[in-house]
Amino acid sequence: MPSSHLILCHPLLLLPPIPPSIRIFSNESTLHMRWPKYWSFSFSISPSNEHPGLISFRMDWLDLLARQVRWSCMPISFRIFHNMDFFSSLLLGVSFSRREGSVSWACNIPWRRKWQPTPVFLPGKPHGQRGLVGYSPCGQLISDQVAEIVSKYDPKVYSIKYNNQLATRTAQAIFDDSYLGYSVAVGDFNGDGVDDFVSGVPRAARTLGMWFHIGRTIYDLPKISIYYFYCIGIICNFLCSMAAYFGFSVAATDINGDDYADVFIGAPLFMDRGSDGKLQEVGQVSVSLQKASGDFQTIKLNGFEVFARFGSAIAPLGDLDQDGFNDIAIAAPYGGEDKKGIVYIFNGRPTGLNAVPSQILEGKWAARSMPPSFGYSMKGATDIDKNGYPDLIVGAFGVDRAVLYRARPVITVNAGLEVYPSILNQENKTCSLPGTDLKVSCFNVRFCLKADGKGALPRKLDFQVELLLDKLKQKGAIRRALFLHNRSPGHSKNMTISRGGQMQCEELIAYLRDESEFRDKLTPITIFMEYWLDYRTAADATGLQPILNQFTPANVSRQAHILLDCGDDNVCKPKLEVSVDSDQKKIYVGDDNPLTLIVKAQNQGEGAYEAELIVSIPLQADFIGVVRNSEALARLSCAFKTENQTRQVVCDLGNPMKAGTQLLAGLRFSVHQQSEMDTSVKFDLQIQSSNLFDKVSPVVSYKVDLAVLAAVEIRGVSSPDHIFLPIPNWKYKENPETEEDVGPVVQHIYELRNNGPSSFSKAMLHLQWPYKYNNNTLLYILQYDIDGPMNCTSDMEINPLRIKISNSQATEKNDTSGGQGDRNHLITKRDLTLNEGDVHTLGCGIAECLKIVCQVGRLDRGKSAILYVRSLLWTETFMNKENQNHSYSLKSSASFNVIEFPYKNLPIEDIFNSTLVTTNVTWGIQPAPMPVPVWVIILAVLAGLLLLAVLVFVMYRMGFFKRVRPPQEEQEREQLQPHENGEGNSET
Repeated sequence: MPSSHLILCHPLLLLPPIPPSIRIFSNESTLHMRWPKYWSFSFSISPSNEHPGLISFRMDWLDLLARQVRWSCMPISFRIFHNMDFFSSLLLGVSFSRREGSVSWACNIPWRRKWQPTPVFLPGKPHGQRGLVGYSPCGQLISDQVAEIVSKYDPKVYSIKYNNQLATRTAQAIFDDSYLGYSVAVGDFNGDGVDDFVSGVPRAARTLGMWFHIGRTIYDLPKISIYYFYCIGIICNFLCSMAAYFGFSVAATDINGDDYADVFIGAPLFMDRGSDGKLQEVGQVSVSLQKASGDFQTIKLNGFEVFARFGSAIAPLGDLDQDGFNDIAIAAPYGGEDKKGIVYIFNGRPTGLNAVPSQILEGKWAARSMPPSFGYSMKGATDIDKNGYPDLIVGAFGVDRAVLYRARPVITVNAGLEVYPSILNQENKTCSLPGTDLKVSCFNVRFCLKADGKGALPRKLDFQVELLLDKLKQKGAIRRALFLHNRSPGHSKNMTISRGGQMQCEELIAYLRDESEFRDKLTPITIFMEYWLDYRTAADATGLQPILNQFTPANVSRQAHILLDCGDDNVCKPKLEVSVDSDQKKIYVGDDNPLTLIVKAQNQGEGAYEAELIVSIPLQADFIGVVRNSEALARLSCAFKTENQTRQVVCDLGNPMKAGTQLLAGLRFSVHQQSEMDTSVKFDLQIQSSNLFDKVSPVVSYKVDLAVLAAVEIRGVSSPDHIFLPIPNWKYKENPETEEDVGPVVQHIYELRNNGPSSFSKAMLHLQWPYKYNNNTLLYILQYDIDGPMNCTSDMEINPLRIKISNSQATEKNDTSGGQGDRNHLITKRDLTLNEGDVHTLGCGIAECLKIVCQVGRLDRGKSAILYVRSLLWTETFMNKENQNHSYSLKSSASFNVIEFPYKNLPIEDIFNSTLVTTNVTWGIQPAPMPVPVWVIILAVLAGLLLLAVLVFVMYRMGFFKRVRPPQEEQEREQLQPHENGEGNSET
């Protein structure tokens, strides 16, 4: 079986690529290759028949910087199984371990242009006194005894032969370029008591990666122990992504305490999809938990940062926290702030590895061009400072540092808290408040501590203990229990505990507040205890401080319940019901009248504590208040609030709401339409309490439909409404130019008013005006004006004769009693002396009419639109002989209809109406106003004088006319001065 010799060198020494000018002399027994300026390498083939194919290596280093050589080279020899063409892809690595501590090297000799380093393997104590070499990519593992390696070491000899080497056979062709031996670990994986080997194969299975489990068997023969390697199995990473470098690092330790070694395999280039669905390189560690049957259960642990290379190094730590389960460190050498590197500490547990790291170590280095790579190599499970806990060494080759992390001693604390009695009777008042005679209901609080730990810990440990009563109450809320000695809900105490001693306890007395001071009687009173260790006094001589066991809670709580009138079990089960009704079945949009809901709340079960009526109101409603003017309705205390964007009215129903309680209350709401799509409003009502069982009533919904009601009216008036002919001083003019040339002004005013409550958005107003009769003009329109949201058009030209409009009268839109109207306003038919002829009605049915059409915009409740039509009575028409001594009634008519509302989904009825405006024209003599009779004047004067006399008499009787003069004599002035201290002057 051929033998070879390996040159050991620094694991991170990067050699230059092989230049094409290398010369290989194959016709001699020695092959020679030379790299100009850097190094030369030579090896020879031994023609011995005993060891055919024995290969020896010798390396001469030339012109290397001192910085590049960190460890001196050490030659060793080992057995390999190969043929001569294996040199085409050789990459070697070695590591070995000693019983006390460990030393590791790896040597990588690239035979291709591309450099690929082999990670250092650091086996621990259980691996015995053998070293382990990993071959990659040719696929071979080699082991030798460390004692022999150390004893035969000679720096003057470049090639040393060893006698107790073990090696695997050359891997099959399918393992070419798969890097078997890239990472190695040792552990008993078959239960035979002999350590087996695990090797990572990161480029196997078409770069999916696998790990290779290799067993070892011992045969004891006289004078020699023979070791054989045999294949146990190959576990491929089919669940890992391609090119994730699954097997980049491997480690073995019993993580779940079942006495079976578990395997950790790193895949630092693993990619997973993030929250955005895109692939991200996060790294992954596969944990293969060994079962009693020899099978493995694999769980996955993904990295926490992108491009951090999570899983590049894995180091067993031993039992850091002394909980009986081994722990492990996993490195992400390019994670953390500025990619300086992170090491995660994971704790073991019965079910496997805790997925949440218990501690994170971060590299702290100054910024530089090369990343520190903190965590690229690690070694643990060794107690360096001899404090009974394993420590961890982390390498950061980018900054030429190795960092020692000392494990802190773990202190396990057992805390106890006891509250008695646990049922608190508010009526049983056995204690008195200090300094008062006030009796209160008391209970006892007993708290205890016990501490223990391994390692160099002081005998006495100082703790600070804090107690808090009614812990669950929010800050600022009334706490229902207080300590008796300080009348406060909190208490602090410094306690000194003997390590490993008995439980140390203390006791305090607490009391309940008076029941009138708080509402919550149902929720348990939580007594909370929390403690802290004084780390400063517990530190050792080097200043290393212990730590509390993180898996033991640093607080404890207990509960006490207030005794309730709820039967023997002290558990109240109410039966809550709610109903609602209203006398309003419809709500008209825009109506200001409030909606009143009559709510009936009742409890047919046991007491309901902190019972409240919850009314969820829609956006279209606003809470006004509670009906208080009815003796039949309860005057509840209600408040509006918003919770989770839900608008609610909360009413107090009692604490407790006792069994058999029935309450009838009235709630008022104003309702309006929030949007055009609203057709109804719905109120949800429910009774809620703080009871544990049956604490709410069924939800009852009350729905009220929305409706439209718009009381639109039209009214008109004529100013003046009566005109008398003949008109004094009027003369006919053939071409009239001014209003006086035509006749008196007649104005018709139309008002379209919306009395609500709902609004409308569009209406049409049609006006018909008596314009001509028998080709004679009746009312000549000068102009029309509008007031409000209205636009008008006419079917004829207005004021075609261009008669000038009087400025004074043009501005008087609303003057209904000016001009001639003033003279005729008080004249009635019975005051007139005229010829009783027929009254001729001239409306649109007889006379020719001018039409005015107006479009009216939105009118809300109480708003109106007004149309002013200013015209002149064409006097010439009525002064004709055939028209004299006749009475005429000139009538204009206006009608409207509402055609659009701003409520698209509500049913709407047709709204329309009309009106007539009449102007009477009468021939007659206007009588002179009658004078006031003399007796009326005399009677008015006498009545005034009598009233004045009565008023003077009353004022006289009240002393109004009495004169107040200033004192004239000295004695009168002294009487007006105040006396001292309210006593009179005896001498006066």
